[in-house]
Amino acid sequence: MTAVDLAQPDIDGIACRQADLEHDEFPIEPCAWDLIVCWLYWQEDLLVSISSGVRPGGVVALAGKTSGRFATSLDRYRRHFADWHEIRTGEDEHKAFFIARAPV
Repeated sequence: MTAVDLAQPDIDGIACRQADLEHDEFPIEPCAWDLIVCWLYWQEDLLVSISSGVRPGGVVALAGKTSGRFATSLDRYRRHFADWHEIRTGEDEHKAFFIARAPV
């Protein structure tokens, strides 16, 4: 398991990488991950890397705020992952979330 963030916490059993995703400091390799979680972080151009980085049958879990400068929506997630099987989704006035399985 690998965690990527601007901060580098010390979490037992997890490789923590300090990287700025906005500046491509951690490239997501194609078909390299069974699960990618991007929770309460929105960078629309990162969704292409996330979708290609998940292996066939793998899962994404995504969430973002629905207001403010970095607002997203369930529709925006669905546009990027149109052919994925939705496991659980939701949206309210605070956040949108999208959990889905990649096509096999």
